[in-house]
Amino acid sequence: MSFRTAASKFSSLRVPPDTGAVSSTRRWVVAVVRDWNLPLVEDTVETLELLTGEVIANALVHTDNGCEVTVSWDGTRVRLEAEDGEASALPRVASAGLEDESGRGLRMVDGLAQAWGCRPTADGKAVWFEVCGGLPSAYRPSPQRAACSASHVPSSPSFDH
Repeated sequence: MSFRTAASKFSSLRVPPDTGAVSSTRRWVVAVVRDWNLPLVEDTVETLELLTGEVIANALVHTDNGCEVTVSWDGTRVRLEAEDGEASALPRVASAGLEDESGRGLRMVDGLAQAWGCRPTADGKAVWFEVCGGLPSAYRPSPQRAACSASHVPSSPSFDH
């Protein structure tokens, strides 16, 4: 199987302030990376889709303005960034109990993304995460995954990236 390019790419989408837009945004992100014909295994695409839903849902639930979603490829990693216009505190991983209905999204991002963080912007904040390309395996990491994992952000998120 050949891939079209390893060159850097990016695409952006304005997401309206409607939680119903979460699923269509997840599908858009998957369609973008498939159209780019990136060297991603299906598990990585599924992780990208899952984490996209978590980050977008947080942006839409906790703000009134929608968000700008940018997906990019740097030749090694897919990065998704959701920027909203809500100047509030930067999000943090929450501690959720068994009965809590929310509070697990960023914990999932922290556990599944190779790197993630958030940063203030001129008008609000941006939350981002990255997943690696290549052929990941929980049992026998490929050289690409091992190289990518070596630059993994520590499990306590860095908010100044």
